[in-house]
Amino acid sequence: MTDHPASGERRRCPHTGAMAGGAPLSLAELLESGTGASLLACFQERRLPAGALYDQHDRDQILVVRQGRLRVYLATPERELSLAYLSAGDVFSTHTRAEIAAQEDTTVLLAPRRVIERELATYPALQAAVIRVLARTLGQSITLIEDLAFHSVRGRIARYLLRCLTRHGQICVAGARIRLDLGMDDIAALLGTARQTASSELSAMVREGGLARLGRRQLLVLDPARLRIWAGETP
Repeated sequence: MTDHPASGERRRCPHTGAMAGGAPLSLAELLESGTGASLLACFQERRLPAGALYDQHDRDQILVVRQGRLRVYLATPERELSLAYLSAGDVFSTHTRAEIAAQEDTTVLLAPRRVIERELATYPALQAAVIRVLARTLGQSITLIEDLAFHSVRGRIARYLLRCLTRHGQICVAGARIRLDLGMDDIAALLGTARQTASSELSAMVREGGLARLGRRQLLVLDPARLRIWAGETP
């Protein structure tokens, strides 16, 4: 008699780490699994306290966030521009000119790029994780370019608020609650403006009746049509 896994139980392929039925492990699951032991051995662990900058003395490393949160950004003496936020399981390459800072106490895994490239063929979950984070970073970069090129600060804020609604599975209707994913400093850096400018514009949007403040990092949509117009959407 052939044995079948119990309902809800999944089996891993011992070579690729994939689950039965074709569903791949996440990178975090792969690294913590027995099948990923040899891959995990390629990495060294480093801890970054909240606010710490990643020391990029070697700019040819693959970085995996084991726990915590990192901000990837470009900086000049006058301003900063956020490109991406990385959380547990995300992958990034340190070969870029971007700075990396810990948003909270964070543990990362580091390995030389040339070593991980040799492992890509063996671990499809690693390939998928790399593609996901690259796709997200590219998408965020295109959104940022579009915002800076075609939208005012108010338009960028409105577009960010609509994205927050979408991320939390909500639609833009009167009474919808917007949970801000970031604080005002980070929102300003993400939208390519100064904190004071972003704060002033958001306050004006509240005064003009489009939004209401509910508390820390929460807003209430009062006039969805106005919010969409501010975002540059066709009514």
